[in-house]
Amino acid sequence: MRSKRSHAHGGRRIASVAVTAALALTPAAPATAATVGSGPLPEVAALDPSTIDLADFTGLEQQIAPYLANLARLANSVNDDSATNYGYITCNCWRTGQGPSDARVMENVLTLAYFYTADRPGNPYHRDAALRLRLEAALRFLLGTQNADGSFPQGGGDVHSRAATGFALELYAIMLELLDADGTLDPALVSDLTGAMRRASTWFLEDPEVWGPRGSQFANQVAGGLVGISRLLRRFDDAALRARFEQRLADHERISQGEPGFFRDGTVAHRYSLEVEAEDLAGWADPATRATIDRMQTRYMDWAQYNLLYDQRLDGYFINTAIDSRHRGWNYASELPIGSNNLWGGVIPQARAYSATREEMEERRTAFAAAGWQTSVAPLVAPTWAYLDPSIIRDVALREEYYPAAAERRAAIGTLRPYGGAPYTEHRADAATGQQFVFAKRPGYVVGMGFGKHVNTQYGFWDNQRFGLNYLYDPKLGVVVQGQNAPQIGAPRTRPVDAELSWGTGWTAADGVHVDAYDQPVPTFFRDGSPVDPATVGDLDPLEIRYAAAGSPVSKSVTLGDRLQVRVEAGSGQFFERIPLVLEKGDTLLWLGDSPATAQVGARATAESATGLVVNRDGRSVEIRWTGAAAATLWPSAFPVADGNRTLQVLDLKATGRLTYDVRIVDDACPGSDERAQVFIGDRDTGVANPDDGTGCTVADLLRAGEQWESHAAFVSHATKTAATLARKGVLSRRDAARLVAAAARSDVGRDLVTATPSQASVVAGQEFTVRISGRSIAEVTVSGPCLAGDATASGPGEVKVTIRETTLPGSCRVTAETLRDTGTTEIDTFEVEIVPDAQGVVFRDSFSSAEATSQAWSAIDGVWTVTGGVYRQQDTTRTGWKSAVDDLKIADGSVEVGVDFRTLATSSAFGGIQVRTAKPGDAYPQSGYMVYLRPNGSVDIFRAGTGVIATGAGTAVTGPTTLRVELRGAEIRAFVGTDPAPRVTVTDPNPINGPGYVQLVTGRAAVDFDNVRVAAPLP
Repeated sequence: MRSKRSHAHGGRRIASVAVTAALALTPAAPATAATVGSGPLPEVAALDPSTIDLADFTGLEQQIAPYLANLARLANSVNDDSATNYGYITCNCWRTGQGPSDARVMENVLTLAYFYTADRPGNPYHRDAALRLRLEAALRFLLGTQNADGSFPQGGGDVHSRAATGFALELYAIMLELLDADGTLDPALVSDLTGAMRRASTWFLEDPEVWGPRGSQFANQVAGGLVGISRLLRRFDDAALRARFEQRLADHERISQGEPGFFRDGTVAHRYSLEVEAEDLAGWADPATRATIDRMQTRYMDWAQYNLLYDQRLDGYFINTAIDSRHRGWNYASELPIGSNNLWGGVIPQARAYSATREEMEERRTAFAAAGWQTSVAPLVAPTWAYLDPSIIRDVALREEYYPAAAERRAAIGTLRPYGGAPYTEHRADAATGQQFVFAKRPGYVVGMGFGKHVNTQYGFWDNQRFGLNYLYDPKLGVVVQGQNAPQIGAPRTRPVDAELSWGTGWTAADGVHVDAYDQPVPTFFRDGSPVDPATVGDLDPLEIRYAAAGSPVSKSVTLGDRLQVRVEAGSGQFFERIPLVLEKGDTLLWLGDSPATAQVGARATAESATGLVVNRDGRSVEIRWTGAAAATLWPSAFPVADGNRTLQVLDLKATGRLTYDVRIVDDACPGSDERAQVFIGDRDTGVANPDDGTGCTVADLLRAGEQWESHAAFVSHATKTAATLARKGVLSRRDAARLVAAAARSDVGRDLVTATPSQASVVAGQEFTVRISGRSIAEVTVSGPCLAGDATASGPGEVKVTIRETTLPGSCRVTAETLRDTGTTEIDTFEVEIVPDAQGVVFRDSFSSAEATSQAWSAIDGVWTVTGGVYRQQDTTRTGWKSAVDDLKIADGSVEVGVDFRTLATSSAFGGIQVRTAKPGDAYPQSGYMVYLRPNGSVDIFRAGTGVIATGAGTAVTGPTTLRVELRGAEIRAFVGTDPAPRVTVTDPNPINGPGYVQLVTGRAAVDFDNVRVAAPLP
């Protein structure tokens, strides 16, 4: 069963930049007189969970159970002690950081109205008197924010806001329906709200803020307003307004949907299109114009099939993230409900491919109800409070849903052209942005490409997109190459080179490293060497695409033939080609060349003379073969792909002047075959021919003489059976079969001639130990293991010294001693070493002396993290909450210590700190666990997720490197700074977050150097 996608992420529901100044609003239109406070309001009683039976909740209602738990807190945050902002929702639990001048903060009036009007079992707040008074106060404040022209403000200078007005129309149209059906709210107030929505509709349909150049860049916001008006038309019964609405809907289709099929949010913005526009349009309520909406969504789904790529092993979807202009790093989703409550699945069969099935939803909902409040709801209450998204309430209020049966979903997946269709070549161009896209399927691969200029969107995300080659896909293997868009703010030349994870060509110029994927390459198209209109190219024609960025010394040609053929030309200049491979843990990697050698998923490896790389997964191979590369390096990126179920293993090919490579995907039972003319056992020629047996395997491949065998007799038995089988098939003559068996019997394959013994059974991470090698016929021995800082090699018998990688966690580690014998055969001996905490109980340490070790131990979630000069540096000061997590380490009680050195501060309140007891890696500090952070003024705060700061301690200002140490003992948390033996702050949490959790480093608007991380558990 696939995991359930969190609904409250992405799209317009991402909080915008904090407002620091209030707006001077134009005079509001007349509303009820009670926009000024009239005294304290009674508080809404907190929920008693013991009175709630989850069996009373429908499937849709289950998702708002945490909202029910938070409702009293939300309602009681309605301000009742200020005549200035009486009725303002102060909770900071939606549109975080915004102020009273931002109408979007008030969108949770829908949440208050829903629970007030919902006559449902399990809702004790139905017609609650205190809730009604607070709802009415909030509505009056909301109405007071409306401008005279009908628009609503969003803050930050956006006085007449397209977004605030559009989403007000969508949410409050539903709220009016709820209030009408209930009939107990102040009728004058409901009438004022109706009038406000009429004025908002008129403004929305006429104002250039919506229909001018800026509005055309935010399709999701325009869609929200139109959906709201589609619900309000019957209420208004205004023929002129309807006529204008229908004209504007036609404008929306023409302006906001690109010719390729995507909805324009600047340009391609997958998450806005999927999680906002498609969601909103599913709630369309005007039958007269429904055909237009269905047509738009059908066109979008056609586009989506080339950009949402099904992985049958994960049963989820890789996303063509490279061309996404607005959301960094969204490269995979286990499920993609299309439309609110997956309603598009009932209209468009293709939409059924992406969601959970009816059977899965029933199973989840049954389990949710059966598990009870403490298991199913209680853990969600605090995270929901941090992000009370009113669109969840909207979805429940819609009441309808659609989930396909499992057979329907399988059938829909089979219709997706990259997965189940015939070969194709699709060229799509968008006139408004000038961007072009090519999607092609051939028998040996599926590829996606994009070209054009960056389009400036919101928040400076104009440089997110990456062009040129985007992805390589195979229906059986899934996505095997996936170029990422900008994982961090800034151009490649302003960031560490390994932070660039696009599929492209890089070179060094005077101002730093450039990458063609960033530098906006311009394509031209050819067939058989002659220019061609790509729209006329046949499904299997070998289309050639030539492109180069303006002023670039590098040009590239990509030919879509039987193989994907790439040619890079750079005159006499040096460059590198970067190919971000998406690998599974069990994949086998083989360097091709004169000396084939294996590589490991998740490990760094360099091959100086390799001519190719083969990745094999369950008998199917991705073959990359090149000429012109001076060196090839594989290195693991910590950037997460496929929710951590895949590894991004980057292949860099360094070259001078010219590089050519081709890629294909084939069924191959023996990738990287031994293709020598004769069968060798070790360095001895058996004299037996080495043909292919027809499956991609040669006789030498099937003999497996280079593998480890339990005994010599086992190898000889295998050789006898293999030779007999090949003779029956006619691959070998009977004479050659007999010669092969005789050669196997004479060999030393499987003989135990070497012994490898560790000097000690247990070792502390970072320490050295010795492996004693004894025996005969030893030419060379290599000791390796996943816990070692590096391989160690020695000639002949004796002692080999190795070191446990500093960042290794406690546990058993399998170490291998591979011996090359004088005869050319190998012997592999293995033993276990137990990694143990040191005398102080330290279970994890990192002094950041090795970038490779840090990359294997940490996942940089966001921000710009690099190992520089022996420190772990986060250098992006633009946001609060950039974090990096220690992989696979969880502690409950214990201590975490780290060196902190502030480099650059964007604000006086900047900080650096530690998150502990974090529920899952990557959780932001409001989501789970505790964050303990140090400010340059010497103060230390302890922040509890879902609550806020629960303790603060003051101290001497920080003027250089210092140490922050956090000790956890049950509900007690203590923080120490520097060498001071007394804690700077101590707190006992009356409602502690218990249990083990992950450890993360975190920064807030500061560039910080971290050093010497030490994690101990339990506390010594």
